[in-house]
Amino acid sequence: VFVYYSTTDIRDGTAMVHAFQKKYPFVEPKLMRLGSTQVVVKVLQEHRGGVHLFDVISATSFQFYEIFKEGLFQRYDSPERRAFTDDFKDKEGFWVSAYHNASVVSYNTNLVKPQDLPKNYDDLLDPKWKGKMLMDSRETEWYASMLEILGREKGLRLMRGLAKQDLSFRPGRTLITQVLAWGEAPLAVNNYDHLVQSAKKRGAPVESLPLTPVVSRVTPIALGRYAPHPNIGRLFIDFSLSEEGQKILRSFGRSSARKGTEPDDLQRKGIKLYVSDISLAKDYARYDKEFKEIFGLR
Repeated sequence: VFVYYSTTDIRDGTAMVHAFQKKYPFVEPKLMRLGSTQVVVKVLQEHRGGVHLFDVISATSFQFYEIFKEGLFQRYDSPERRAFTDDFKDKEGFWVSAYHNASVVSYNTNLVKPQDLPKNYDDLLDPKWKGKMLMDSRETEWYASMLEILGREKGLRLMRGLAKQDLSFRPGRTLITQVLAWGEAPLAVNNYDHLVQSAKKRGAPVESLPLTPVVSRVTPIALGRYAPHPNIGRLFIDFSLSEEGQKILRSFGRSSARKGTEPDDLQRKGIKLYVSDISLAKDYARYDKEFKEIFGLR
């Protein structure tokens, strides 16, 4: 039995595991789908108890870093690794981003006229948007990345300005996309582009607005240091990063950093992505405290 811990939603994770099993029928894969915080707690508890169950993990960047810094992965130079650009893999050879999630402003096309659209993040501070914007209540990583990219002073000025705009907070971008589509608010500050595109395909009146900087969050995949089945783990990583595996993820609207894979909407438009630096996670507690204080969240 090959064990795979993943924070990817159950549909995408299951499809990947089934395709792998079809290709290698001698493998019996077991997918454990965990929330981003759950995966950290489970892995660290198991490790401290001397139990090592997983072979491979893919997890959202900051959560992945929490496990990575405990030394719980081993290097694996997958032959597929070289098909990925440098921003989407580490220099030491521990991980590659299986897919990534780009954060964009999104809006309800029935409620916002094209001429009224914000042209940059500072435009969101206009009084006309007060009380009309949604935002994810769990945005510490985006907050940290924006401060890193814009510079601390400019970043804090933007965040404090947004905090005065009576934002409507919801937990998670899937819910935000639904609320936006229902017309409960005209605009969302930071949504995932793939969720907006997916809702749009289903006929929802939503659209993306990629204001600079577009922060993209990596989802690294890596081999466990104490993997019970390391060779099958390597095989699964190869499959996930291969053209075949990346095509499966793209079929669900996920964004691939693999060269030669079908581009997503932002890539087609030539939008520059600012890839989130996972090492910012070492100051997570400080960023989280700041984020919650600025936006008045508990």
